[in-house]
Amino acid sequence: MGLKTLVGAWIGKEKEKNHIEIENAIKIAKEGYVDILAIGNEVMLREDISKEELIEYINKAKSEVPNIEVGYVDAYYEFEEKPEIADACYLILANCYPFWEGCAREYALPYMKDMYARAKKAAKNKKVIITETGWPNIGSSTWGAIPSRENAMKYFIDTYTWAKNDNIEIFYF
Repeated sequence: MGLKTLVGAWIGKEKEKNHIEIENAIKIAKEGYVDILAIGNEVMLREDISKEELIEYINKAKSEVPNIEVGYVDAYYEFEEKPEIADACYLILANCYPFWEGCAREYALPYMKDMYARAKKAAKNKKVIITETGWPNIGSSTWGAIPSRENAMKYFIDTYTWAKNDNIEIFYF
């Protein structure tokens, strides 16, 4: 139907479940339902497995579906801190949340642009997609970041204006 899909394999601490997730993701990729395959989401952030194990999973998927873009989703800085993971991926899938790093809304867009630039540098000319960003409209403040309907709308508008003007791929969360 012309839809593009980013399909994820959930990776955690249980190796048997990881194996099932990866095998199922590879299966549906081979059936033609996957445009981008994400092997794991914030696995390094949660410290669920070692980077070596994650790279093995990424390499397995790449070898099984070489015609599919295979990447990994995590906080932008994880790709800087663990360049071997960035090197293993065909593309970088970076989560960028100025709110959770305590950035005031007025400075959130320049802050996110810096997050993106850092992910791009770690990617070494590979494509980078911002796979998660957003601003809450309710909840508790995080240092200078204040949730409100107005801040959420301003952040959304700023984000999508930048994405459109600079041709940045973003999933708003």
